[in-house]
Order: sequence, then C-alpha cells, then structure tokens
Amino acid sequence: MSESESLGRSTSLAKTLDQLVDDDFWRSFTALELDVPVTVDFYLHALKHGLFPWNDIGAPRMWWSPDPRAILDLDEFHVSRSLAKHLRQQRFVVTFDRDFENVVKGCADRTQTWLDLELQAALQQLHELGVAHSAEAWYDGELVGGVYGMDVEGIFIGDSMFHQKDNASKVALAHLVTHLKKCGFQFMDCQVLNDHTESLGARDIPRNDFFSLMDEIRDAKVMPSWQPVR
Repeated sequence: MSESESLGRSTSLAKTLDQLVDDDFWRSFTALELDVPVTVDFYLHALKHGLFPWNDIGAPRMWWSPDPRAILDLDEFHVSRSLAKHLRQQRFVVTFDRDFENVVKGCADRTQTWLDLELQAALQQLHELGVAHSAEAWYDGELVGGVYGMDVEGIFIGDSMFHQKDNASKVALAHLVTHLKKCGFQFMDCQVLNDHTESLGARDIPRNDFFSLMDEIRDAKVMPSWQPVR
C-alpha cells in the first residue's frame, strides 16, 4: 500500500486514552492522527495495539499500523560476507543499555525524523522502566552506532538505528539479534520494509498475520522477555 493510500484511510481524532480502549478500533486503521500527549501510558497502549509514531518534525503526529507489516524472523537474519568479516575482526565493542539516551539522539540526528523531544523523553522513560533497550557500537571509546527498540508483551519492536562509521549499526544489530534469540524472542517487528532491512532478511507479511503473531505470543505459556546482559 502506498503512503497516499494509507493516508486516505487515516482519521483525525482528539480523544482521551480512556476513549481508545477497544481493540477492534485500534486494529481498524492503517494510520491515525491523534491529538494526545505522548505519555508513557499512551505510548505503551499504542505499541501493544500495533501502532507506532512516524511523521516529520512539525507535522501532525501520525500513528501507523501499515498493511503489509515488516518483520524479521531472527533465524532468517542475513549476515553478509562484509558483516561477517567485521564481526570476526571485532572492530567495534558492543554493549547493551549502556547509553540508551545517546543512541536515540543519534537516530534523531538526521534531516527528517519523527523523533522530536516529546518522543525522546517518552522513550527515555520507557528505558528507565525496562521496556526500551539499546545496543551500542563503540570505537576507541566513542559511540559510533547503535540500535534501539522496545520489548512489548513478548515482541521486540525495532525502532531505529544509526551509524557514524560503516557497519557499526549492523554489528550492533547482529549482537542484538543474538541476544534476543537467547531471551526467547522469535522475531523482530521492523514496521516498514525498506531496502536496508530487506537486505538483512526482513520481509512483509499481511497485517492480520502480524496481529495473529502478536496474539499467539501474548497468549503463550512462556512469553519471551528482555534479560540483562551479564
């Protein structure tokens, strides 16, 4: 579905969180313009229902639930020859949750971004609550790349990544995928497929299949969850 088609199915609403509790309502749109503050409670509520923020700075806040939805089966993560070489060379030191704030700032440091100060503050609070996590790539003691995402009811939502040295973010992502598999995660939500995520093994699935995956994991006897790296 093109962006124009998705916007054609969007709606402009100004309601409180208490008025937006119906699962069928949340799952009925590909895009929502919601005039509500991005509190931690609201952000989590949206993520649990498959929506994520994505808009240019200064534009109305849009919450998306695209069809199709991009996911990365962790067993299908593609390690290219170049990435395998960098992993063997151990050029970068990779850590987890050491500098979440600056990973987010690195992701926001681009010409067009949805990561305004309000969202950055909400993400930092989610990190402090143990929901949002980061993998950092360091070179000579300097943060040169990273990736962050959120563990929401057994699904890891990969939100964004950045690099200041070639392959730094890919190395961080490779370590993140390994850790997620150790924690029991099956796949990562990549939200929207692009050439970069597709090259790493991500693929599109129908949105209803994505919702079914969410429900299946949520109802499982043992739900995967982020574990601190020792």
